[in-house]
Amino acid sequence: MNEKPVNTPTDHHLTNRQNRELKLRSQRSQILKMDSESALDAVLDGPAPATLIQSFPDQDLYFLMHQIGPSDFIPVLSLAASEQWEYILDVEVWDGDRLDTRIMTRAFDLLFKADPERFLRWIIMEKPDYFEFYLSRHMDILIREHDEVPPEDFDDYITMDDKFYFRFPETTKEENPDPDEEMPLSEEVQASELIDAMVRKLADMDLSVFHGLMLETMNVLPAETEEEQFRLKTIRLAEKGFLPFHEAIGIYQPTPLTTLRKRPKTIVFSSDPFDPDLPLPPQCFTQFLAGDDLFVKALALVPADFMLTLESELAALVNKVISADRLKIRDTKNLEKIIRKTTAFLSLGLESMLEKNISLESAADLIQTYYLEDLFRTGSRAGVQLKTAVHNWYRHSFILQQNLPLSFLGETFLGVMGGLLLDRPLYFDNYQTGELYRHFASLSDIQITREAVDRIMGIDRLLARLNPDISSFKKGVLTYKSLILTLWAKDRLGLAPDLSPIDMAAFKPFFTALFTNDPGLKPAASREPDTKLDLTGPKHSSDIRAEDLALWASETIGSELPDPVTDLLRELVNEIREEYATVHPDRIDPRFMPHFLLKRG
Repeated sequence: MNEKPVNTPTDHHLTNRQNRELKLRSQRSQILKMDSESALDAVLDGPAPATLIQSFPDQDLYFLMHQIGPSDFIPVLSLAASEQWEYILDVEVWDGDRLDTRIMTRAFDLLFKADPERFLRWIIMEKPDYFEFYLSRHMDILIREHDEVPPEDFDDYITMDDKFYFRFPETTKEENPDPDEEMPLSEEVQASELIDAMVRKLADMDLSVFHGLMLETMNVLPAETEEEQFRLKTIRLAEKGFLPFHEAIGIYQPTPLTTLRKRPKTIVFSSDPFDPDLPLPPQCFTQFLAGDDLFVKALALVPADFMLTLESELAALVNKVISADRLKIRDTKNLEKIIRKTTAFLSLGLESMLEKNISLESAADLIQTYYLEDLFRTGSRAGVQLKTAVHNWYRHSFILQQNLPLSFLGETFLGVMGGLLLDRPLYFDNYQTGELYRHFASLSDIQITREAVDRIMGIDRLLARLNPDISSFKKGVLTYKSLILTLWAKDRLGLAPDLSPIDMAAFKPFFTALFTNDPGLKPAASREPDTKLDLTGPKHSSDIRAEDLALWASETIGSELPDPVTDLLRELVNEIREEYATVHPDRIDPRFMPHFLLKRG
């Protein structure tokens, strides 16, 4: 039996469709990089604006709307597809699992201004329960029979057919107190005015539909309706990579290197043309793929025929991160920030796998071999391991047992600990690249932080062995520096080993000895007040005092100090030299010497 041939598009037709999609993709990419005014003109002044607008991925159009401004974007919304409208509602009007009727008012106002009749037909036919829920939160509806006596407050009701009466019990103007959290509009919108305009327009379009809407709004079950709408919204967004929070948070789950999934070879080496019937990935991310990250640099070596697959995967990954962090990305700054975070994790994951054999070629091979999601989790693993180690130590630390604040560790160590004790550990950059904190982006960031943590733990163990009487501290600024240096000074001065302030008369001889070099040099007390010390000898006083400080600590605890603590004590003495070497003993002011606990005169 001869089978009929299947009618399929010829290669020529398929090629034309692919070329058309690539041309539109190029136009969209250029528009997303323009300033708001130029982007709006480019969209509306093109030969086929509706085709161009409806070709935008939902996420790109939403980003473009906030880039241009919602009010100025109304002409574009009038040509957008209904699915694009629905996406705007899905990402704007929800506050967790609850509908925010204030933002619903603003979103509905935009769409109603864009195309009143089309909006009402779409919302009533496609999302009737959604619309009825909104109306029920703002309207009181009454059905009056012809022989029924009107209620006392009947004058407050509005009617268009002497059958259905409605009013707005709350007529206060809705405010937008936080423009970062709400959909910003140039004019405040009052729900009563918007609803009145919509229902009047609906009554003009079809009075029977208006009657049905009023009748169903009276019988809405708000809790059940909201729950069902949330379920449907979650499904729609999950298809675009926006998983529910409890699922998306798994993107930060550390992944051992032995469990990484490899891509099927058919995907990696496939050079088949893309299917024009399938949606292309959003492009609002790709314009921010720049910088010195290993991942970004390695992308330049990835074959072009694999980039489309990679862009889709990257978009899904970024959307998971957005969901896990519970963010609403509306502007360029926030979008760039989330892209930098994602690429930082990916770069750290690549370095963790390559270890010492780091090269762009090897990184590009890993990108083509493993899924980006697994590389992201591998990067998360490095930071989480460090955070876990710090958290486990801190629970049993001397600092916590003595109820000392983290500021006890000093500015630098406070910054390191503050970043590691966050839910998402951060690297303390201290504005080296313009930020106080940023995400770990390389193994060097991990190594620098680990070295700082080793020092913090070493100091904590030293303090636990010294076992100072914290209750004896009454005045001054207590840090690990002032604690250690004060106990050292008191020991060398023969004073009680507590944290009470040192009398200035007793401290001056110790201060003088701090900056006494080899025997041939004059002590500080014999110099004129404005004479500087000579600290250029082969072994100046800071070396001698560093050895003495380490010797005191070692003798006090009865064991040798680990190298990180010894190095830290040496740096502490050098810090004293840099701060106070030029200060004459007669000009010491306890207010400006936070390294020691001194009694004020």
